[in-house]
Amino acid sequence: MTPHARFNLNDIAHEPSDEQLDALMEAVVTEARKHAETARTHLLNRLRAEIMAVDGLRVRA
Repeated sequence: MTPHARFNLNDIAHEPSDEQLDALMEAVVTEARKHAETARTHLLNRLRAEIMAVDGLRVRA
């Protein structure tokens, strides 16, 4: 199967094969992991910045 074979999940006359569905699920998982990693990185960066800001205020007090 080609990496990006097209099929319509709503077309009941031409249902995708199990291999096509497996490939689709793998692609969805890969994309979800990328998005989760990006979100995690942004969150950790924001938390670090906020911790540094609070630590800076504590030192001045």
